Amino acid sequence: MKLFYSGNSPYARRPRIAIREFDLMDRVEELDVAPLNTDGHILFGHGPGGRVPALLTDSGTFLCESLIIARYLDEVTGGKLYPSETAARELSFKVEGIGSLLMDSLFTRAHENRRDPSEQSPSERQKEATRAGRIYDELENLVDQFGGNVDMGTLTVAASLGYADWRHADDKWRDGRSKLAAWHDDVMMKRASVSETYPDF
Repeated sequence: MKLFYSGNSPYARRPRIAIREFDLMDRVEELDVAPLNTDGHILFGHGPGGRVPALLTDSGTFLCESLIIARYLDEVTGGKLYPSETAARELSFKVEGIGSLLMDSLFTRAHENRRDPSEQSPSERQKEATRAGRIYDELENLVDQFGGNVDMGTLTVAASLGYADWRHADDKWRDGRSKLAAWHDDVMMKRASVSETYPDF
C-alpha cells in the first residue's frame, strides 16, 4: 500500500500515527507529495480531489478522506484501530467525532487566516475560535474516560491538538485544561507514533 501525505497535514497525520501504532510500517509506503495542486500532480492521476491523505491499496483502489482510510486500515489489521467491545467502541467513535470536529474547525480558521486580509472574514474566524474553545472544554471533561485508550479516537484528538499547537498557538488550549494537557504532553507525546509525526515548526 502507498499513503500519500504532506508533512504537517493533521488529516494525513491520523493514518500516519495509526500506521506506526498498529504495526503497518512494513506494509505501507509513505510518500510526501507536497506541494499539492500543482500541474500534473501525482494525485490527479488517481482521482479528482488532489488532497491528502490518500491511500493506494494493494489491489489498486484509491481511497481518499482520512475517516475512510482509518476504516480500511482497521479491516487490514483485523480490527486493531477500534475496540471490539460495544461500549468502548462507541466511546472511541464519540471521541473520534469530537476530534474530527476540532480538526475541521482549526483547519477552517487556519485557511481563513492565510487568505488575503481583504478577503478574510472576522466573523468566520471568531465562530471557529469559539467552536474550538467549546471542544477543548469538552475534551477536558471527557479525558478521564478516554485517557488510557489508544485507538483512532484518541489518536485523532492527539493529531488535532498538535495542529492547534502549530497553527493556533494563541488558543493556549492547555490553559485551564490541566488534565487534557497532561494527557497530551505526558502520555500521548511519549508514544513514538505521536511524537514522530508531530508538526515540524
